[in-house]
Amino acid sequence: FDVISKDDSSLNRRMLVRLIETEKTGRFINVVIREADDGLTAVEAVRAAQESGESFDYILMDFIMINMHGPQAAGIIRKDLKYTRPIIGVTGNALPEDIAKFIAGGANKVLTKPLTKAKLFDALMTV
Repeated sequence: FDVISKDDSSLNRRMLVRLIETEKTGRFINVVIREADDGLTAVEAVRAAQESGESFDYILMDFIMINMHGPQAAGIIRKDLKYTRPIIGVTGNALPEDIAKFIAGGANKVLTKPLTKAKLFDALMTV
């Protein structure tokens, strides 16, 4: 599986990578993880993948970042780039209106931080 992890915090991106890479069972044995440090970079990565005939199986996206926030990036990826696979918001913003904004932008599901392996894999398996 090919996953893009987008968060402006390199520590958070590394944590997501570690959670996914340490999973050794089921459908997540062979995972390629690509990192992006903001929403604009994520949009550009999805566009570049599509132009080369590739696609990401999942997008994990933070809410608040420089250049472009997660809900805006999710909207562009979903509407302009016609991405149909799962987008999962991963955010410290647990307010219902923030989660609703992410969903309205195109996320399939929103997970709140702190993130656990169980929450992440439950989301990956059910979106």
